[in-house]
Amino acid sequence: MRIKKIHILTSLCLLHSTFSFAAIDTIIVSNESDSSTNTQLSPSYQQEQKKLKETAGGTNLIAPEQEGRLATLQDALDYQPGIIVQNFFGGTDQPRINIRGSGVQSAPVSRGVMLLQDGLPITDADGNFHISTLDMRDARLISVYRGANSIHPQTNSLGGELDFISYTGRDETLRARYEYGSFGRTGSQIALGGINQQYNLDGRISLSYDHFDGYRDHSSSQRKTARANFGYVTDNFENRTWLSWTDLRFDVAGSLSQDQLKADPSSVYKAVWLRDPHRTVQQGRIANRSNWQFDNQSLELGLWYQQTHDNFITPTTYILSDSRTKGAQFMYQLDYDAISYRSALAWDHTSLDRDLLLNRLGTVNNKKPIGYYDATAENIYASVGSSLKFAQDWQANLDIKVTHAKRDVFDRTNRQQLDQSWTFWTPKLGVIWTPNDTQRFYANVSTSHEPASFREIITNDGKNNKLNPQKGITFEIGGDGEIVKGLNWDLALYRSMIKDEYITTYDSTGTAVGVFNYANKTRHQGIEAGIKGLVPVGVGDVVYRLSWTYSDFRFMGGEYNGKYIAGIPRNVISGELLYKIDDWSFGPNIHWLPTNTPVDHANSMDVQYRDKYAIFGFKINYQNSHGWSAYLIADNLTNKRYATASVANRVVSSKSDNTLFPGMKFNLNGGIMYQF
Repeated sequence: MRIKKIHILTSLCLLHSTFSFAAIDTIIVSNESDSSTNTQLSPSYQQEQKKLKETAGGTNLIAPEQEGRLATLQDALDYQPGIIVQNFFGGTDQPRINIRGSGVQSAPVSRGVMLLQDGLPITDADGNFHISTLDMRDARLISVYRGANSIHPQTNSLGGELDFISYTGRDETLRARYEYGSFGRTGSQIALGGINQQYNLDGRISLSYDHFDGYRDHSSSQRKTARANFGYVTDNFENRTWLSWTDLRFDVAGSLSQDQLKADPSSVYKAVWLRDPHRTVQQGRIANRSNWQFDNQSLELGLWYQQTHDNFITPTTYILSDSRTKGAQFMYQLDYDAISYRSALAWDHTSLDRDLLLNRLGTVNNKKPIGYYDATAENIYASVGSSLKFAQDWQANLDIKVTHAKRDVFDRTNRQQLDQSWTFWTPKLGVIWTPNDTQRFYANVSTSHEPASFREIITNDGKNNKLNPQKGITFEIGGDGEIVKGLNWDLALYRSMIKDEYITTYDSTGTAVGVFNYANKTRHQGIEAGIKGLVPVGVGDVVYRLSWTYSDFRFMGGEYNGKYIAGIPRNVISGELLYKIDDWSFGPNIHWLPTNTPVDHANSMDVQYRDKYAIFGFKINYQNSHGWSAYLIADNLTNKRYATASVANRVVSSKSDNTLFPGMKFNLNGGIMYQF
C-alpha cells in the first residue's frame, strides 16, 4: 500500500493517507490489503461474505461502485434476486423496497425491512424509516439478509435487513463525481479521506448534491448530503464515529389510472395542481461503535442518535412531524473450533411530535387542525444464539430473541390516550451444509413479529388506530455457490404464513387513508433465483447476470380468500449482458414483468390492472487503472409506456381510479468519476 502525505481540510488535520482501490469485478470483488484495512467495523468484501455464508438463509452482498450510475436505490440493488425496488417518480423520492412482500402495503414505504448503516439502525424505534435519505455513492458494500433469518438484535421483520457499509479514510483518498442526464438530472460528489499511520487514525468526509426536474409534471426532487466518519484502529480495538446531515425535498406527482397512463403518462390529476403535495425531510445523525477483540472473544458497543424533521404534504393532509431517536446495543461473541456463542442486548427509543392539518390550499379551511399528537416508541431486545459444527460439512444455528415493545400515542386535541405494549419471542433454527469450498446449501425456520409504526397507528383523519402486531413463520430452503469456474448460482424457496397482516386502504386518487389487520391468515411464498458468470471470448470476456423473483402472495380465508395480494408482480426478471475488453464494457439489459399485476385485493382485472412489460436498455462503462471511470446508460430504448409501481386498493370500482405510477420514457444518463 502506498502512502502519501496530504492535506485534507482542517477537520482532517494533516492525515497521512493510504489508498487501496477495490478492483471490482462482476463475479469477484477483491480488496486485498494489510490487516489494518480489514477492520471489524468496516469489513472487507471477503470478511462480509464469510459472515453471510454463516447464515442459514438467502443473502446478497453488493458492491454498488460496479454499477456506474448511482442516482437511485434501484441503481445499486438492480439484478439482485429477492429484492424488488419499485420507483415512484424516478428521482431522490421514496422508492418502494420489498423483500418477500414485507412492507409492500405501506405508503410511503416506511416499514417491512430493517435499515442499518454500518451495523447500527437508521430505522426509528417504531419501525419507520426515510429511505430517500440514503446516498448510494457513500455505500462501499450493501449486505442483505433476505427474510426473517437475520440475527441482528433489532431485526424482527418478515423482510429482513439491509446494512449499508460506508467508505472510510482507509479505502480512498479522493473521489470526485459528476453526473448528468435526461429530464434535468444532475448529481455531484466530492469526498476526501486519509489515515495517520502514527496515531492509527483515519477520516473521510463526503459532500453530494442531486437534482432532478422530473419526467412527469410536479415530480422534481433535490437532495443535499454531508457525511463524515472517523476511526481509531489498533490490533485488538477499533472505534468509529459517523456523522451525517441530509436535506431532501421532492414533489409528489401522484398516481394515474390505467387509461390515463397510456394516453399521457407525464400528466398528473387535478388535485396535484390544487394542493401541491410534496415532502421535505431534514435529518441529522451521529453514531459510534467500539469493538474489542480478545483471542476467541469479541465485545461490541454501539450508540446512536438521530433527529428528523419531516413535512409530508398529501393532497388531503399536512403531516408535520419531528422525531428524536436514540439507541444502544451491546454484543458479545465467543468462538471455539466447533461451536460459537453469541448474545446481545439492545434498546431504542423514539419521541414523535405530529401535527395533522387539512390541505385545502386556496380555501379558508386550509390548515384547519385535525389533531396534534405526542407519541413514544420504545423497544428492549435480548438475544442468545449458538452455531454448532456437528459434522465436517454441517453446521446448525439456533437463536432466540425476546422483545418488549411499546407504542404510546396521546392525542392533545381530544385528550385521548392509546397505550400498547407487547412481549414476544422470535426463535430461529437453521442448518447449513457445505460439501466443498464452492457450494453451500441451507434450510431454516424463522419467526417474525412486527408492531405497527406510527404511520399505521395515527391515521390521516385524526384517529388512533389500535392494531395487533403482524406475525409470521417462514420456512426456507436454498443454496448458492459456483457451478463451474466463472458461473455462480443463487436459489431460495420460501413460504411464510402470516397472521394479522397490515392492509392499507386508499381513496380513488391513490392516497393512503388507513390501515387494518386482515382478519384471516395470508400466505407469502416464492422463488428467488440468480445466476452470474464470465465467459472468455477471444480478446475479451462476456459477463452476464440474470435474476428471477417469483412472488405468490395470497389471502387464505376471509373476504378475499384465494385472491392475490395486490401491489407485487408475480414475476420480476432482470438481466444484463456485457462484453468487456481492456478498460471498456458495454452491452444490453432488460427489465421484464411477463404477467399482469392486480392493483386491488379483489383482483378486478376487468376494471384495471398493471400491464406486463419488457424494458430494454444499453450501458457503456469505462474504467482504467489510474482511477478514471465513466459511464453512459440509455434506458427504455423502445419508449414503452408502463408503470413502475401501483397502489394496493381493497377494490377498484372505476376505470378512472388512480392506481399506477408511470415509468420514464426513453432517457439517457452519463457520468464521470475520479478515484485516488
